[in-house]
Amino acid sequence: MVFFTSILIVLILYYLQANGIIYVIIIAVVAELVNIFMTQTLTKSVEKKAADKFGKIANGYKTQIAAQKKTIKEFEDIQEESIRKIYNANKKIAEYEEKLGITAIDTSQPDSSPDTEANVLQKKEVPKEEKEAPAKFIDLPSGSNRKKLPF
Repeated sequence: MVFFTSILIVLILYYLQANGIIYVIIIAVVAELVNIFMTQTLTKSVEKKAADKFGKIANGYKTQIAAQKKTIKEFEDIQEESIRKIYNANKKIAEYEEKLGITAIDTSQPDSSPDTEANVLQKKEVPKEEKEAPAKFIDLPSGSNRKKLPF
């Protein structure tokens, strides 16, 4: 816009005075330089505002991450302490079992004597009755795209 204004001034001065064109060109160049510097200043201020805005957002996320890491560390410490307590409790239980003479009972394998009445009943297969769905009457030919009527 400054350039078009400068051209208008050049035309006006050209018709008024033949030697004034040099002064008009100088005025146009100075106006363009001022326009460039103002544009540069505006760009820098917009960049600074954007950097401040996104910097605040980034700092907010950094504080959230730091708080989450702190919470995770606290939970890990609690977990380690709980594991240590359980380990110590298991050691004491083992010591008390040794003092009392209690042995660990293996209950992983049940008493399985062959051909007992319970085992024979478990081995028998009970046939399941399968009910067949009643056949539906469909009046449409195979491959038909027509929908069935609701009744």
